[in-house]
Amino acid sequence: MAEKTLSFIDHLEELRKRILYSIACVGIFSIVGFFFSKRILNFIITSSHIESAYFFSPMEAFVSQIKVAIFLGIFVSFPFVLYQTWAFIGPGLTNKEQKVSIAYIGSGVVLFFIGNLFGYFILIPFGLRFLLSFGTEYLQPLINIGKYLSFIFWCLLGSGFLFQLPLLLFFLIRLGIIDVETVTKHRAEAIIAILILCAVITPTGDFFTLLLISVPLLLLFELSILAAKFSQRQKASEEI
Repeated sequence: MAEKTLSFIDHLEELRKRILYSIACVGIFSIVGFFFSKRILNFIITSSHIESAYFFSPMEAFVSQIKVAIFLGIFVSFPFVLYQTWAFIGPGLTNKEQKVSIAYIGSGVVLFFIGNLFGYFILIPFGLRFLLSFGTEYLQPLINIGKYLSFIFWCLLGSGFLFQLPLLLFFLIRLGIIDVETVTKHRAEAIIAILILCAVITPTGDFFTLLLISVPLLLLFELSILAAKFSQRQKASEEI
């Protein structure tokens, strides 16, 4: 019992250490990012094709720059945070599982950045154009900078993390935790779950924006199943 308690405490201490490392990394890059936040904030406003944004309280402009800095800290620190996650889980895996899992860290980083690019160049412009189209001659937008930044960053980070789902599915199939046949059999339920998750993460909640982010995600879902099937066939042929 003492050994089990000690082992559990050791795991908690290791988890605490990895979380502190991740927070420290985000904090350091956020501090560095604060010195560039005003320039980036101006770029965000001008590149979004809106004339200007407004702050409605004395502190809001300052808080907006802090939001930009924290986003930069999270964005730049993501590869390190992903590695810390693996460093905590990795020792509990077998040698085979470790080799498989570490191979996907780079893929996870690439998919995160691709998701952010998708959010910036596709989801945000089309989403804004759709939402602002409901304005009229007498109903004009007055963009609040705080809410606008929340919309931008939610789209970017949401897209980045959603693009991890197909990789996670392929990873679980590759490790043998779930099999392709089960996923294929319950494809309809999986698609509904993905749509619900997209609806929760999508900040606007409208059907058009949901469609924009769910279609590429569903395509990645199908590609991950095909890749897993190919991997299983290749593995079976090697064993023969």
